[in-house]
Amino acid sequence: MSQEQLNHGLDMPVEEEMARDTRARQLQSSRLRIALFKALQVESQVDRQAALEKIIQVVKSYMRLARSPFSPVKTFISSAESTAPATPPPAAVASVESSENAGCRNLHDEQLPGQVEPTEVEADGTDEQLQYFLLTILRLSITCPFSDVRQTFRELLQMTMDTAVPAPQPSYRSPSYFIPLKDIFSLESTTSYYASSYPRPANLSFSPWSHEAESSDGLDEPFDINKSRLEDPEGDVTGGRPSDEYVRQMLVKTYVEEGRLTNLFRVMAFFPTFYEIYHTTYSNIVKAAIGPLHRTWKYYLGIMAAAEQRCQYLVSILKLDFLQNGGDPAWLKGIEHCPPKLRHISGLVLKMARQPWRLTEADITRLMSSSGTSLGESWSKGELVQAVLIISTFLGCSSFILGCGITPELDMRGGFFVPGCGSDHLDGIEYELDLRAPASPGTEEAIKAASSATGWHDSTIVFESDIKSAEGQFSYDNGMGLGVSVDESDVGEEEEEDETIVLERTTALISKLKSSKDSSLKEELQESLENMSLQEVFPENTNKGKRPLTINTMASDDSHESVSRVNVVHEDVTRFADPVQDQIIIKEEFQFDHEEYGEFMLGDYCWEDHGCDLVNHFLHGIGDDLDDEFNEALSITDWSIFHQVADGAVDTSPLRYAIWFYVQKLLGVTKEDYNYSDIQAYLNHRTKEYIQKLCCRPHEIRRGDWNNIGISLRPEEKCHMNLLIASAKKQALLCYGLSLISQV
Repeated sequence: MSQEQLNHGLDMPVEEEMARDTRARQLQSSRLRIALFKALQVESQVDRQAALEKIIQVVKSYMRLARSPFSPVKTFISSAESTAPATPPPAAVASVESSENAGCRNLHDEQLPGQVEPTEVEADGTDEQLQYFLLTILRLSITCPFSDVRQTFRELLQMTMDTAVPAPQPSYRSPSYFIPLKDIFSLESTTSYYASSYPRPANLSFSPWSHEAESSDGLDEPFDINKSRLEDPEGDVTGGRPSDEYVRQMLVKTYVEEGRLTNLFRVMAFFPTFYEIYHTTYSNIVKAAIGPLHRTWKYYLGIMAAAEQRCQYLVSILKLDFLQNGGDPAWLKGIEHCPPKLRHISGLVLKMARQPWRLTEADITRLMSSSGTSLGESWSKGELVQAVLIISTFLGCSSFILGCGITPELDMRGGFFVPGCGSDHLDGIEYELDLRAPASPGTEEAIKAASSATGWHDSTIVFESDIKSAEGQFSYDNGMGLGVSVDESDVGEEEEEDETIVLERTTALISKLKSSKDSSLKEELQESLENMSLQEVFPENTNKGKRPLTINTMASDDSHESVSRVNVVHEDVTRFADPVQDQIIIKEEFQFDHEEYGEFMLGDYCWEDHGCDLVNHFLHGIGDDLDDEFNEALSITDWSIFHQVADGAVDTSPLRYAIWFYVQKLLGVTKEDYNYSDIQAYLNHRTKEYIQKLCCRPHEIRRGDWNNIGISLRPEEKCHMNLLIASAKKQALLCYGLSLISQV
């Protein structure tokens, strides 16, 4: 062995030890930050006030040591090369542990480590930790349901910028690329889209941060809770629709339990009763210690499924959850770095996503067989039931997320930008523990202990965004909603003819829905629909030789950003699939009368009679929870959710069932007693195209798809359509997987 090889061999243990030490230090910093912000997850304003003071003291201390967060330089500094602890300086910890009435000490008079050279400050991780604090503060300044927290953190971010410390700013105010903020539920019981005042005690300031500091940087100012600052209505826009008490309580409950109101939740709040059921089901399937699979394995399976759908939003959320629950960062390098047992199931994930009708009993027995594999690499029946459930959940959820254009979380990559720094190189909070180095058993135990102690589950989402202010235009339909009268002022003269066609089609559909109870009219209705010449309305190449319908988003009074790129993937997600299986299992459409496979008949195996019981057998109660979820998705009575229909209620159940069974038909699943002529009657050509894309190719959904789905619907009604598509897809995939498992 050469001297060079020998030296290299000696260096490896040192590098591994340094990586473990760095991970332990970052874990310590992460635990402290989580604990500090968890103290805000209470309904007591007095308790939140004390927590805010502590957080601000720590941020002040960080700011004394690091004035260059979000610097591009540290992007190129390996985390493993850190030599100084990335924990808050002693003054910060001392201030947190001291009496709440002691105030903030003058930190300029203290000898603090790291206050020497800028390169040392960056290397010791202080900049990085300040960055994570500021990102969390940014998120809560906009999405916390408590106005005192939002106001305090907005002022803190402003003070940070006033002291020349780079501070993050939101890339998007709305949780959806497609839905303006004015159409989203406010975080308050009254709309915050217009100026509104919040009641507060006369002797208590919503913000413990004083803006009257006499020092040049404002870092020495003690807190004065008797000083207050007027609420800034324009800076506290949290949505345009006032939340009723039920929705408001759900917002508060979710934040108190989770520490985060995700963008996905903000959109799902359109359907509060469904969300409550979905949240319970998701928590039991993924987060709870139920079933044979370890929590980190469940998150990794979710990553594999979301990556296959190219849903960056879910990939990022699950990566963070994976790491915070003790997952090995090395697994995130790609599937070849995870245990063989997980690698072997990649083929099942790919088949369920691309061609579930080609699944065979052999696919299941191969995973369960111990021949040719090491001990512990085979899958048990119970493990496979849980795996199929997780895979189906995230394949379905990806369709909903991509279809609704959920924007990145504010503290994650793509959700924020720093003026002058761009956004492409800025990593969010999901990268905090991603060192891509094996963690020691002691470190894993520490992470588990931290998670157990705090009970804090940080769910996150990212897409990459183009921060450029876009004055571009996009195609749309007005989204009037079923049965809602048309406001002619909303339709420009240039689009009037095409918009009229859409509205006529919508009116015809409403008439059919109102008449659907009269079975004698069925044939006449179907014939009249066929006479609408849908192919003339939506020719194959609608964008050729014709300018698309346009609307200028900059005219929107909520300044909802219009960007040319949505649902962007900013990393190589193909690394989470087996490369060999990826080449073999290709994407295809189901073909009837195919010689190699046939239709899946629900008369032989269905969720209600078979799948639900199998899930309950291995995962007690979860089958019933899923049954409630499917029923609720189908049972949202009509699509005029927030407005009364002027000329009477519309029963949209025929339309909802047409969407549901058309989705499952696309996946080769047939219900023998359903009248499939209803699909032709209630779904026009363009609507079927949209459903097919969202079901089978959700990563291709763009703004034009959202704005042209074939009928005129309001945003919440479009979200309901997406919810039906995602739920029907999830149920169909469950039937495929569970039916085969039940046969072995």
